[in-house]
Amino acid sequence: MEPRYNKISEQLSNKFKKIVGERFFSNKFEVRWTYAFGGSIFNKDWVPDLILIPQNSKQISEILKLSNKNNIPVTPRGSGTSLSSGSLSPYGGIILDLSQMKEILTINIENNFVEVEPGVICDELNEILKPYGYFFPPDPGSSSVATIGGMVASNAGGIQAFKYGVTKNYVMYLEVVLPDGQILNLGSKVLKSVSSYNIKDLLIGSEGTLGVITKIGLRIRPLPKTRKLGLFIFKNVDDLKDAVIELRRKGIVPNLLEFMDKLILKAVTEYLGGEFIDFPNGYVLLAEVDGNSTREVDEEFAIMFDIIIQKDPIFHKVAMNEEERERLILARKANLPALSRVRPNTCVEDCTIQISQFSDVIKKIEDIPNKINAKNLLVAIICHMEGNLHPTFLFNENDEQDVKDFEKAIDYLYREIIIPAGGTLTGEHGIGKTKTPYLELEHDSNVINLMAKIKKLFDPNMILNPGIGKGDNRAIITKNEKRTLRTQTDKILELKCMRCGFCISCPSRINHFLETYSPRGRLSLLNGLVHGDLELNDLIIDVLHTCTLCGLCQIKCPAGVNTIEIFEKAREIIHKRSEKS
Repeated sequence: MEPRYNKISEQLSNKFKKIVGERFFSNKFEVRWTYAFGGSIFNKDWVPDLILIPQNSKQISEILKLSNKNNIPVTPRGSGTSLSSGSLSPYGGIILDLSQMKEILTINIENNFVEVEPGVICDELNEILKPYGYFFPPDPGSSSVATIGGMVASNAGGIQAFKYGVTKNYVMYLEVVLPDGQILNLGSKVLKSVSSYNIKDLLIGSEGTLGVITKIGLRIRPLPKTRKLGLFIFKNVDDLKDAVIELRRKGIVPNLLEFMDKLILKAVTEYLGGEFIDFPNGYVLLAEVDGNSTREVDEEFAIMFDIIIQKDPIFHKVAMNEEERERLILARKANLPALSRVRPNTCVEDCTIQISQFSDVIKKIEDIPNKINAKNLLVAIICHMEGNLHPTFLFNENDEQDVKDFEKAIDYLYREIIIPAGGTLTGEHGIGKTKTPYLELEHDSNVINLMAKIKKLFDPNMILNPGIGKGDNRAIITKNEKRTLRTQTDKILELKCMRCGFCISCPSRINHFLETYSPRGRLSLLNGLVHGDLELNDLIIDVLHTCTLCGLCQIKCPAGVNTIEIFEKAREIIHKRSEKS
């Protein structure tokens, strides 16, 4: 049954504006349009009704009280990097943009914790901790733009999870605002406490469905003093899997153990060039150990190296210094920009299996295009070798058949491969609004009903991030068609923009706060203009002209989108129109 939410009246809108102030409020359609984009397929029905940028928990409390009383849906948002549409708004309502709550409130080295606001960026936190000799270990691929609040909400992991665990292993306490406006403090500032139910951990990974996280206490760890990395290429995936299982049997715990398939390696070698051109094609295992002494690390690496070599890789390279290490790590980090040159669109999925199932599952995923007879679809696979897979589908979302094949592939992935292998739908990206139809495959009705009861306990009016499968398994219905996000798409410009959000460090966006002024936001506006969803007006002209053409977005863009040329051309067209009129 489709939920019924109220529209935001002008009177109510003014009350929200009074809470945050005019500078941090927008109801302009062009601004709201840019918040309907994220790292997943775009749906133009999902435009929010209001953008609010709160500065503190008191404002959030007042916003939620008012929203709850008037039955207005509220969707919390950080950097908008979600790959499962977690920060999009299928029912309209309010986008609560938390990106400006970005203060590091406390650095307490003596007690090994920091206190931060939800908008703090992961990499920026670690840069500040580095001089103290400490770090926050979770390291998602989007760490340069991922907010700590979003990492807590999705329980993010990343490339160091094999040794250091995921975000939940480091959260000591939370300040949370409930949908009725109550402000709760959950957890403790000490490392051990069992004085209450562990409600804090219920919020971690809840994807913004139970409360809005406004402060986070994180445990931090001393930085390792040294590390050593090797890259190994195998002819077949079975030998690679056997090497990883033998490492586990011997008790070797790498801080980094990453997999790339043949398609990714081929794309990366062509993208990076140089020494990579000489690498043979195959399955890559990137393995690193770290520690506090060179001797300790060398000894452990030697054991790991011998174990892997016994499984007959066809190529290996050991980093002899930090420069070589960074170069080999780049091969892993370059997978998205490299793949973006293979097809116009990439969709990075997220699921987890037992590592003993690894080679069988990889072979089945590689065979998906054949199984569903999808001639133009490609699938590439990267993996954190605790079993967290990221099948990456390459296609053209402007091609109707490509989109249909992509839909079939996603369905086949979860129904025929991951769930039958005893796996889970998501390891770190979240259920979002895209995986709800598959929840019943993994969890029986009793579990799904219990999640719904928990959701109702925290949020009886279902206003907080509605559409997320955890606690809300109602089918999302668009205005135009009775379809979920996965089967509804709209043509956009073939700019190879992955909507990843890596460009949000743009000076213009920092100055103006809103997503609209980011390079991703400007590209969203241009897409709307080209396809007739928006009309050129003074606001759009102003947004396009606030770009200083500094080129930072082009440097940050994984896909190498030529933003400077695009924005210059757009402004040239605008000027020519003005001259004619």
